[in-house]
Amino acid sequence: MNSLSHTRLTRRGFMKAASGAAAGASLGALLRKQLSAASGLVADPDWESFDRALETGMLDFEMVGAAVSVLTPDEVAYSGMFGVRDLETAEPVTEDTHFLVASTTKSMTAALIATFVDDGVLAWDQPVREIYPHFRAPTDELTETLRVRDMLDMASGIGESDASAAFHQGDPTTDQLLASLVNLPVVGAKGAQFFYNGAVYAAGGYLPALALGIDPADVGPVYASQIAERIYRPSGMATACITDDPRPFSDNFATGYGPDLLVGTSRQPFAPVGSYAPAGGTLATHGEMVRYVMMQLNRGVAHDGARIVSSENLTECWTSNVDVPYDADLTPDIVQSGYGMGWLTATYRDGRRFISHAGGIDGFTTFLGFLPEDGIGLVVNTNMMPPSRGLAFIQYVSALLLETSFGLNTGASEMTLAQYRGAAQTLDDLAQTCRLPEWSEIAPWLGHYEKGWLLAFDEDGSLRLRQSSRSIPLVVMPDGSYVMASGIAPGIPVHFS
Repeated sequence: MNSLSHTRLTRRGFMKAASGAAAGASLGALLRKQLSAASGLVADPDWESFDRALETGMLDFEMVGAAVSVLTPDEVAYSGMFGVRDLETAEPVTEDTHFLVASTTKSMTAALIATFVDDGVLAWDQPVREIYPHFRAPTDELTETLRVRDMLDMASGIGESDASAAFHQGDPTTDQLLASLVNLPVVGAKGAQFFYNGAVYAAGGYLPALALGIDPADVGPVYASQIAERIYRPSGMATACITDDPRPFSDNFATGYGPDLLVGTSRQPFAPVGSYAPAGGTLATHGEMVRYVMMQLNRGVAHDGARIVSSENLTECWTSNVDVPYDADLTPDIVQSGYGMGWLTATYRDGRRFISHAGGIDGFTTFLGFLPEDGIGLVVNTNMMPPSRGLAFIQYVSALLLETSFGLNTGASEMTLAQYRGAAQTLDDLAQTCRLPEWSEIAPWLGHYEKGWLLAFDEDGSLRLRQSSRSIPLVVMPDGSYVMASGIAPGIPVHFS
């Protein structure tokens, strides 16, 4: 069996960068009217300038479509729909367009578990072994000491392979995922180091079902039902669901896109999430995500006044358990950044907290953020891959709100745009020098590889690296090496052996 390798790439790098999205950037003097902590937004914010800035950002970051809303606990203060949900049909993005929201699902999973803490089914500091006696971590000590919160705070001390995090989330069944934790590497002491781990988080999301005695092989559909009944529907997310593919559920869905060395921008297939659903499997409309953030701002109370989860256990999810590195040059006004349970919290020099989480998957980047003391929230949905456009765009948007409203991180917008242009130029340079491979030079490596990979020529003559639903074109560089032309990491080298 052949094997292939690729340069380090993972959603962990995306989350480290996205922690700066909460920090923001600047657009100078576009918006100088302040947001009021007492009453939310001032009477007449300059939303026209805000809107123009977003239109400019859509062009600067080469986006396809985006939905952006600024909200208070009671209403939507600004809503902007930009671009299209599909380049072929040219159908516009609307507030009812469904997006895959990826890792922002983590906060919903944490809220779900908080409802079970309210009910006394489990507790944040309860050892996992008490809930699921068959639980096994990589060491005996971790097996005995890991608590419910440790499964969700990205500081379990357990690592994860980059290939699993990036490409193989759809492979294991739920029982296989739970059983696989024992084989993961240990990266440090529990609570000592931030390590973004989808496998551990997903396993944590199944703890309520396991506490109810559900067989590990059957916890997937039970989790999907639990989060719909306890979080989606009560929050006003009427159509939200757990899925890898929106097509069976709606005609108004966004098609994902990403940078492509061959054609500039290309459609991306819907990627498998499978048993990692508690860490990133939600499909929802932009309007539904807005109502979800309103519920967070109202500390567990839905738009119709019904309490979904206690304020105490919801806000426990916001509390940082481990420090998260951040770029002090790009975010000079942050004094501390940390991860709680499904949320990043950035604390600024003036004491303000911006609680947020980004989500990224093939073709989609999402951002949720809110300032709880100021009563302001932000939701951004895009149908663009995180590297390099999607991540830069959500940083840009959150920056616009923070700097122009509170004067935080002044001047960082230019750095965000400059960083993006540098990354885009690198891809442009690769595009200018790469070429399509010839059959004769790649023939020895065609065929099947370990873990379900296939290297083959497509009908259109392009060389494709296939894995599950993914079909990634490869191109040849002047030195004879191969790189991904599109997909989850355009420009990343691929080596065959």
